[in-house]
Amino acid sequence: MAESGDFELFGAPAAKEQDEKNDEKFHDEMKRAQQQLTQLQKEEGQVRVQDNNLAQIIVEFLGKDGNTDLFLLISRAVAQNIPSELILAVISLVDKRAFEEVEGLLQAPEGQRAETTALAIPESRSFQSLNLDQKKEVDGWIKRINEVASKKPHRTLESLIIKKRSDNPADNGKLIHEIAPSIIQLSAFILRNYLTEQKVSFEFDQLHEFMQSVFVNIVRNLGELVQGQKQINE
Repeated sequence: MAESGDFELFGAPAAKEQDEKNDEKFHDEMKRAQQQLTQLQKEEGQVRVQDNNLAQIIVEFLGKDGNTDLFLLISRAVAQNIPSELILAVISLVDKRAFEEVEGLLQAPEGQRAETTALAIPESRSFQSLNLDQKKEVDGWIKRINEVASKKPHRTLESLIIKKRSDNPADNGKLIHEIAPSIIQLSAFILRNYLTEQKVSFEFDQLHEFMQSVFVNIVRNLGELVQGQKQINE
């Protein structure tokens, strides 16, 4: 997906070109997205206090200058039941409060910090422009995402995997699995924003492909965790 397709990703064509029908569709989607985030904040008796606090941090993040273009991506992740703590881990690369909250969650007394496999940046030409500090920052970010995902492997794995029928006629409607596009796209945009702040330029396609590989590894790790827990219980 090219960076020039950002508006298309969010369901909003360029303002000067959109007709009334598209404009109405966009505002309807924005309204639904707002309702989803509001529900995440205010649902009494169903959402724990901690979840409300996490949701508030997400909403405050969206209210900051330069973050409003992430609104629909985050709302889609919420609609997909992606855990709030995983969304926070994703935005923690560029948001100090999210970073502090995630670090607190990972150090919570009810469980030890997860031992997870390092998911380092591939040593490829694509990332040669990053200096050691930048690589360390991104490596730490990926580790946080992986650790947060591993705290609740069953719930996270279930939310990350989408089951759908294949569009390929040769598959005869075969049921396939894919990782939720919203979390991959959100992560790629967050990574791009961080690199932009660092004055490092990347094609969005490269970042999207990288985050796709990161989440493939995370899902694989979660699958192994879930299987291991199942074997222990048996």
